[in-house]
Amino acid sequence: MNKEATENKDTLIFKNAQQLMDHITLNWTDNFVLCSECYSSDILLFKKRPIFLLITVNAPVMKRYKRYQNEFKNKNCDSKQLLSLEEFCKLDDTQIFDKGLINIMNKSDLKIENVKDTLEEFYDILEEKKLNDYERLRPSWDTYFMTLSFLTARRSNCMKRKVGCILTKNNYIIATGYNGTPRHIKNCYEYGCKRCNSNASMGTQLDLCLCLHAEENALLEVGREKSKGATLYCNTCPCSGCTIKIIQCGVKEVVYALEYGHDEMIKGLFKEAGVTIRKYDKVDYNYLFNF
Repeated sequence: MNKEATENKDTLIFKNAQQLMDHITLNWTDNFVLCSECYSSDILLFKKRPIFLLITVNAPVMKRYKRYQNEFKNKNCDSKQLLSLEEFCKLDDTQIFDKGLINIMNKSDLKIENVKDTLEEFYDILEEKKLNDYERLRPSWDTYFMTLSFLTARRSNCMKRKVGCILTKNNYIIATGYNGTPRHIKNCYEYGCKRCNSNASMGTQLDLCLCLHAEENALLEVGREKSKGATLYCNTCPCSGCTIKIIQCGVKEVVYALEYGHDEMIKGLFKEAGVTIRKYDKVDYNYLFNF
């Protein structure tokens, strides 16, 4: 988005949110920016459409107050009408909290911190955010499966780390797995695994750990024959133990999001075995699942 893209556009006015929704639905390939005060009910209506993107633009209070002062001076207004910082903050709190704007902000699909000093710099921020990126409408296979790996991780009963794994073949899911104690064994977070609950250092006392890893669970679910030639998505880079099992099962590619210990050694093993490994960290898992 640039300055020219925001100028010389016809202004459209609608009587209500439904009328606006109907117009945008019929013309959804065009770009629209809604410049109006909305209610939470309006936002819920708009969010029914996957083409709608709710953006919150915010900045530190002092930065916004400085902008207000500069705008006030440029308008040559009476200096007596200039709000003090305290008055500015009170008005700001009224808009955000008393009028319920905070509820709309919390529903945002994208949050932008505008700490720049010029409008041109802000346009650069918008360019970087790629608002028209097709993935916002429909995620790629990588984003889709990696997002599912984070969702699967939420089922983990391990008290030290939540790991999720998705095993795919030809873009079909053939197995899922998450880490935790075996069936019929007390959950790790219920002190089922003494090793995890003793706060052992990463990579130590693994022979005492009762938790199955996410990758192990996924591979056990389908076995070697079905795993051969598959692609494994895991929200965390596999450990050495899982790595040798992944190699032995004939998995052709491993995709991960978060780093783990000894990653370089793991990558070396996969390379030697002819297994592709790559990092894909374009999933905003904190926003999606509040980890």
